[in-house]
Amino acid sequence: MTIRDLLRLVLSNLKRMKARVAMTAIGVIIGTAAVVVLMSLGAGLQKLATESLYGMGGLDELMVRNDNYWGMMEVKPGGGQQQQQQTLVLDDAMLDQIRQMDGVIAVTPFLDVQMMGPLKLDRQEGWGQIYGVTMEDFVKIVKLKRGTMELYRGQVVIGSMVPENFIPWQERENNETPPPAPELMGKMLQMIQYSWNEGDMNPTESVIARLEVVGELKPQGYMYDYSIFMPLKEAQRLNQRTNAGMSPDMQQPARKGYAQALVKVQNPNQAPAVEQQLKDMGFSVQSDRQQLESINQFFLIIQAVLGGIGAVALLVAAFGIANTMVMAIYERTREIGLMKAVGATNQDVMSVFLTEAGSIGFLGGVGGVLLALGVNAVINVAGQSLISQGGGGFMPMGPGMGGQEAAKALTATPLWLPIFAIVFAALIGVASGIYPAIRAAALSPIHALKYE
Repeated sequence: MTIRDLLRLVLSNLKRMKARVAMTAIGVIIGTAAVVVLMSLGAGLQKLATESLYGMGGLDELMVRNDNYWGMMEVKPGGGQQQQQQTLVLDDAMLDQIRQMDGVIAVTPFLDVQMMGPLKLDRQEGWGQIYGVTMEDFVKIVKLKRGTMELYRGQVVIGSMVPENFIPWQERENNETPPPAPELMGKMLQMIQYSWNEGDMNPTESVIARLEVVGELKPQGYMYDYSIFMPLKEAQRLNQRTNAGMSPDMQQPARKGYAQALVKVQNPNQAPAVEQQLKDMGFSVQSDRQQLESINQFFLIIQAVLGGIGAVALLVAAFGIANTMVMAIYERTREIGLMKAVGATNQDVMSVFLTEAGSIGFLGGVGGVLLALGVNAVINVAGQSLISQGGGGFMPMGPGMGGQEAAKALTATPLWLPIFAIVFAALIGVASGIYPAIRAAALSPIHALKYE
């Protein structure tokens, strides 16, 4: 029997039982659609999570932290009492050593400026975390939108989202559309410090520094967009002023080095090697690559679970295909006997039934993929509507994005998934037809021709 004759015979047989084939295929359609929709939902959530991560920084950046900065306790060899030791110092000499590593193009401390109150623009209070950085290295890490990065005493560069922090909360809550953010370029921000006198519950407000905004960064991620940057020496002077009267270590944290530093490599592929070197030196390293790997592993498990749930529905449909083919044997017993009488082999009979079963699975797979694409579209429209109303809580806050702007598709269907689903459905159909095909091939021609 040629392939052409086989296909013609299978098509003729399927046409004779249209209703039964349609009802059987519906089960396959539902199972295939369930697999595609659930796996697309898992892939979509993974994409949103990774985009959120990309929006918070780059895979070519490493945040190096010195866990001993705050005085971790270590036990001397041979016992004895615990003493406060500092085995690692993330100081300027260490930063220079890190700069010499292969692939490293910039290293700068991220020195937190101690803030004892808000920032003020005229009378409006706002906020923004202030960091002291080495400007020579910092210019290699960020991109300037406008202004200058050549900072003098009392000058700062702000992230792209800092102006929005000066929109009054009352206007945010009472208006569906918040008012535009104030212009900060060229303006003077007052750094406020509150102090309390003994027996007086009302704080005394004093201006500890005035910061002129001379530059604004392009959107680059949460750590940059909501922060304010100044030269490292200026940040150290401010900390000495705000920590006056405290312990010498708090007044001059540079004596103990820095708590953290940002390392930028030339290529993301070089980040793992640099990260491992830093860990071998005893530093803890936080990188987006680690988080990305964890997210991918988590969502692979989620996709496997969701795909398995959908596969159960497809397995149920497989029993429907097997039942349809078994019923076809009873209805076509004399036809099978006639085929064998005119020379058809057992292999020919099996080929007919396996092809019919596979065709039902294939048709159900195609229908299931089309149904899944429609369901995905509905999920995306409904999801975006709900997210817009709820403020986009889960949506990634990428560079320059608000909650509504960030509302994206909840599902993502990679190209391989529909192809896999159709092929898998066809294979399920073939597997379901194995038993009926063997049973049909085992029929005796004489008994089959006598069958009533």
